[in-house]
Amino acid sequence: MQADREPVFGGKDWPPHYTFVPAVRAGNTVYLSGTTATDDQGRITAPGDIVEQTRQIFRKFGQLLASLGGSCEDIVVTTDFFTTTKDYAKTAEVRREFFVKNRPTSTGVMVAGLLRKEALIEISAIAVLRGDHR
Repeated sequence: MQADREPVFGGKDWPPHYTFVPAVRAGNTVYLSGTTATDDQGRITAPGDIVEQTRQIFRKFGQLLASLGGSCEDIVVTTDFFTTTKDYAKTAEVRREFFVKNRPTSTGVMVAGLLRKEALIEISAIAVLRGDHR
């Protein structure tokens, strides 16, 4: 990686054979990879429940950002890829839990499927850390 970009792992082990990282920090900007609702063993959590899957994704984003001194409040844009509209509107309440003061811009894209078949939603995001969080 270039000196002005650093991978962010949030203190977790990351398989070296993966061709991507969970996040990349460039200055005060953090690019969060598309993320599904998985536990520490890589299993999908809350099968069939898009609301809980959304909550797990934002928890994971929060952990990554906390490792840099930030939080989900630093997220400025999200992109949701979802496979069903059933209960998708209820994910707005989850967003309100994580974005209390600062709401990000957002794009929602309905897709035919995701790589992880049990995943109902995958979210990517961009965060801008306030101040010098080095």
